[in-house]
Amino acid sequence: MKAAKSAGVKEEPAFEIVDLYPLNHYTKVVNNSVSNITGQIGSSVFLPCRTQHSLERQFPRVDLQVSWVRRRDWHILTSGLTSYTKERRFSVHHPEGSTEWTLAVKYLTLDDAGTYECQISGGAGMVSQLSILTVVVPQAVIPGNGEYHVDTGSTISLTCFIEKSRVAPLYIFWYHNSRMINYDQERGGVVVHMETEPRVMSRLTIADARPSDSGNYTCDADNTEAASITVYITQGQKYGHDFLAYM
Repeated sequence: MKAAKSAGVKEEPAFEIVDLYPLNHYTKVVNNSVSNITGQIGSSVFLPCRTQHSLERQFPRVDLQVSWVRRRDWHILTSGLTSYTKERRFSVHHPEGSTEWTLAVKYLTLDDAGTYECQISGGAGMVSQLSILTVVVPQAVIPGNGEYHVDTGSTISLTCFIEKSRVAPLYIFWYHNSRMINYDQERGGVVVHMETEPRVMSRLTIADARPSDSGNYTCDADNTEAASITVYITQGQKYGHDFLAYM
């Protein structure tokens, strides 16, 4: 099912309609359906609503009125093409002559999760279509037990995976004791490599480990739950090999 496009709202592939099935037992109005939709925090989602020809047959010679209601507080978000919320993140898309009345929600927050109802009224009755929205937060994961031990002079190599991400981040940042080191020219020997297939990941390598490299390392990305690991630099022989921590 494709969402209608509208000027000013950038469509992002950050949502997925999981299933669509009858829900006549859920409420007393007729022809109910429910869509389960998952969106990523900070992105946009499009909640579907369609006035089928069957509805026009149910309510003949009556103009249909389409409204979107947020079930959490029963707030009317839109009615027709008119918005009834101060939050400009919500808007309705209805291409002229189409049967689509899509509710767009931009810049998703965790509070946006819940049930949204599209009410199609025709004087003789009402048809309701529900969308259950789930908002997910991507998580950074650094494999291991939270500690990384390496000898002086060896190479530090840390790997970070971004899980639950529906849209790959543009950048993944590494911090050493709260200081961003992706482009650390002062230290030198720091390389960050990022991949998006088959999994979103970033690998940090630091050549010629020294005592000052010990401490907390954090992997983070936009709208992502960060992950950290503690690096310990121990005195020992320079073995000349890398220790890679993978899942």
